Amino acid sequence: MTAPLPLHPWPGPSGEDAGLAGTRSDGGTVPHAVARLAAEFPGHHVAVVSATVVRCRRELDGVPPGALPELLERLARERLRRSA
Repeated sequence: MTAPLPLHPWPGPSGEDAGLAGTRSDGGTVPHAVARLAAEFPGHHVAVVSATVVRCRRELDGVPPGALPELLERLARERLRRSA
C-alpha cells in the first residue's frame, strides 16, 4: 500500500519538504486545522495559515492525542488573530 500524497507541502525544520508534517501520527489534525482556519481567515494567504498551524503543532508536541485537535486549532486561531 502506498502513502497518500501531501495536500499542502511546506518546509520542514531544516528547509526540506516535509509534506504534511506530523499528520500520520495525529490523524490528519494539521491539514484539517489548516482547512478550517483558512476558511475562517480569508484575508490570510493559505501559506501563512499553514505555517502558523505547523508552528503551533510543534509547540504542542507531547499533548495528549485526544486534546490535540482542539488545542491546535485554538492556539493557531489566536496567533492568526494577533497577526491580523
